[in-house]
Amino acid sequence: EVFNPYSGGELVKNVTLNDWRTHDGLDIASAAGTEVKAAAAGTVTAVLQDAMMGTTVVVEHGGGLTSTYSNLASVPTVAVGDTVGAGSVLGSVGGTAIAESALASHLHFSMSLDGSTVDPLEYLPN
Repeated sequence: EVFNPYSGGELVKNVTLNDWRTHDGLDIASAAGTEVKAAAAGTVTAVLQDAMMGTTVVVEHGGGLTSTYSNLASVPTVAVGDTVGAGSVLGSVGGTAIAESALASHLHFSMSLDGSTVDPLEYLPN
């Protein structure tokens, strides 16, 4: 279940930070420890600890398309340079995103095309 959709540039209330900001991805309800899998084949280009979004993995799919998986448990199962297939396990849902800590357990999933955020629902199967 997506409980916080992509905002498409519109400001939405962030209940954790108590302010208005854009939401660049989807918050997908998931229990802590749930495996997080790659949306499509690609190469892991970043594994980082983002100050606001916590443990994050970025996968480059080619053609300028990337997917980003945030709020993961502190130790992902992939490293920079790894090649992954669609459905490859990248890590598990955690609680590391300070910017979304007031929300129920979830994966923050975002995508970008040529550096600009896009609605992930336009790229995922129904």
